Amino acid sequence: MKNNMPAVSIIIPIYNSSQFIIKTLISLEAQSYNNYEIILINDGSTDGSLNILMDYKKNKNNIILHSQKNSGVSVARNKGIELANGDFIAFLDSDDTYSPTFLEKMLAKQKENDANIVYCGFNRIDISGKLSPIYNSFMEGNILNPYLQRNGYFHFSGMLIRKKILTDNLIYFELGCNISEDLLFTVKLLSNFDCYCVKEYLFNYVQRTGSVMSSLWYEDKWLADIQGRQKILLYLLNNYDKDDKQEIIKLASAFIFQREISYLIDCIKKMNYKKIKYYLKQTDFLDKEILFNEHKLNNKDKNKFKVIQKNNRVIWFFYTLYYRFFRLNVKFFK
Repeated sequence: MKNNMPAVSIIIPIYNSSQFIIKTLISLEAQSYNNYEIILINDGSTDGSLNILMDYKKNKNNIILHSQKNSGVSVARNKGIELANGDFIAFLDSDDTYSPTFLEKMLAKQKENDANIVYCGFNRIDISGKLSPIYNSFMEGNILNPYLQRNGYFHFSGMLIRKKILTDNLIYFELGCNISEDLLFTVKLLSNFDCYCVKEYLFNYVQRTGSVMSSLWYEDKWLADIQGRQKILLYLLNNYDKDDKQEIIKLASAFIFQREISYLIDCIKKMNYKKIKYYLKQTDFLDKEILFNEHKLNNKDKNKFKVIQKNNRVIWFFYTLYYRFFRLNVKFFK
């Protein structure tokens, strides 16, 4: 590491984040380790975020502020990688936070193993403020298989990544992709490098009303998410060359299939039957049933698939009634 250079560059893309960005920055001020820089990428905000950032930056020598026209989160993060001076990079969204010992413990683990990638567990904070640790099996080494199975899932913002492996291997975020862009980025890392972990929950993912993931899912969002997962499969087909490739490809296929099931069930709930029939006609969705026989998906997904597979409006209608008037009412009165 060069003299006077930060060890870690924390990249934060910002778009209309005026209501919560200061809380995120305060969580960084509270870090027990302080040799870091913050790279703020203002992605064309129109709500006064830029003024807040400019004011916050005053009298602070560890902040880089870059403002650009609105280009999407992938472009913003890639710009952050370009501007980063640290040997290691972490990505943080503008409404999420780190525990005070995040950097200290992640860097200690990195040094212990000379690791290219270190990850930790994360907490989900819901709209009411309730904090829930998300189960993590804390596996180490080649963890692509359990990642694709969501076996002990971790969030990419709970990672510390050696910058050199990104630039040397041209691992960046997919342009034009604002849904599932973090999944493809993470798969690229996991398919090439071993991981080590801090067995603690040091990153806090905040579910916020109006965010991309918490807002209502409409057709374009579903299809963009499916397309993002298809890019993961294509990447692995073309680039993954380890002994377990056949198994990994099956898991990546199931990763897509699971999302397709969720999309079509959502169409059933909304009584968009024409969209279901069109999707079944235009894709190989029904041919993927073999993935259940290979135990790549669970029984819950299998039952949903059977409903879709019937290709019958009457059955779909009664499923909609069940969902709207029985299942939701049971949940309400619990």
